[in-house]
Amino acid sequence: MPNYKEIARLKESGLSIRMIAKSTGCSRVMVTKALKYLQEKELDYSSISEMSDLSLQTMMNSDSGNSKRFALPDYEKLAKELSKPGVTMSLLWEEYTDQCLASRSIPYKHTQFKQKFSEYLQKHEYTEVIHHKAGESIEVDWVGNRPQWQDPDTGEIVSGWMFVGVLSFSGLCYAEVTANMNESTWIKCHVNMYEYFGGVTSLLICDNLKTGVISHPKHEEAVINKMYQALADHYNTAIIPARIRTPKDKPLVENTVRKLETYVIGKLRNYQFFSLAEYNKQTQIEVDKFNQKPFQKKEGSRRSVYEDLEKECLKPLPLLPFEVFDRTQAKVYPNSHISYHKNYYSVPYQQIGKTVNLRIYADHLDIYDPEQNLLCTHKLFKTNQLGQYDTDVNHMPATSGYGQWNAKRYLGWASSIGPNTLKIIQSKFAQGGPEQKWYNSVHSILKLTELYSPKRVETACQSCLERSIRPSHQNIKALIEENNQVKNDCEPEKAFLRGVDYYENH
Repeated sequence: MPNYKEIARLKESGLSIRMIAKSTGCSRVMVTKALKYLQEKELDYSSISEMSDLSLQTMMNSDSGNSKRFALPDYEKLAKELSKPGVTMSLLWEEYTDQCLASRSIPYKHTQFKQKFSEYLQKHEYTEVIHHKAGESIEVDWVGNRPQWQDPDTGEIVSGWMFVGVLSFSGLCYAEVTANMNESTWIKCHVNMYEYFGGVTSLLICDNLKTGVISHPKHEEAVINKMYQALADHYNTAIIPARIRTPKDKPLVENTVRKLETYVIGKLRNYQFFSLAEYNKQTQIEVDKFNQKPFQKKEGSRRSVYEDLEKECLKPLPLLPFEVFDRTQAKVYPNSHISYHKNYYSVPYQQIGKTVNLRIYADHLDIYDPEQNLLCTHKLFKTNQLGQYDTDVNHMPATSGYGQWNAKRYLGWASSIGPNTLKIIQSKFAQGGPEQKWYNSVHSILKLTELYSPKRVETACQSCLERSIRPSHQNIKALIEENNQVKNDCEPEKAFLRGVDYYENH
């Protein structure tokens, strides 16, 4: 029996009929006949390599004149599969070929499969399958025409704005009326949109508004607003700004915006609303009707395409929705804490001396290192609480990181100044908690000896204790100035200079 697989392989390798016949031990007539049959059936080596020799022999010896012997693909099923992320025509053809080999039927070649599949998609209005993938992208924008309502107190007509988000595949849309277009409103609209869609797409296509995009130089990567980028990171999506003055980059939302202007804003022009909430309530009703409205040129609606094909392709929502936050920076003190609104929050000691980034939410703050890696989270103290410490003992090192500082060394330093200074430093550490939280306060008091003599610092500490004054750096420094006595009663400011008596005795 001729080795048909080897004949096909050698032909694809560029060998002549004479060389193929010599290599396989077949006659040139047999090789010519086999190659002619494979050409008529549009079969190649990859199409027959997995077939058994018996099946191949049966096929080659059977009547080859009927094209109906090709296995007809289930195009309706394949169209739904093609809409899913990561699925291509080539992948579907490979799966179709494997099924044909398993059932010992003849598959179409790749080019013929794609041609017939494309004709089916065009004929049955599956244009969204050709241009978009289910769950791949959302397009967002603001509507040009502004919705209006009446202020019940003043009678003034108030103009708002309408945010629109559209799933590129199904066309399902979300709309929300807002009082302004600032950053926090823009972010909240996205959060509400994701909740409405019940999932997240891989891409988020937006316009170049300053609330989302800081700059978008031509031929360069766009610079995304930090808050907007944080939203994208939270929902695990990528922001793709449309090219400037290129509405074709987001054609679906542009088209949907025009339709919504007619279907919602135009439809509600004769309604009388007295608040933003009233307008939004009716807007949601009209948007739901818009999504359920049947297509004109094909079966179904935006809602049905979403339910049947796209919903299962969306990525799940995160456990918690994104929260709007404020941003600031803070330096990590030697006691492994940062200060925010006169309260103190611990940070891993490896960050001592560095400037970290803070994200402040309604009830907590997140602390990030300079590379934007999350370090820790703290619950915020109430605004009327000052000087409070929130300390995670795991953040505390054995030493502060600025030399080998610890309580023992600070107490030794205080003892060398005087007993009253020692009492004050001891009282600091006696208040409890990790000793590192007191390093900054203690260090600032003891460093007064760099500005004043140890005797003057000791005298001020004594006055502080006798008069029950809070022993802070500021208060002790004020007492030093207050107790500025006659120079003969104090040590000289520059005590390191040797006096006359020293030289007379040496």
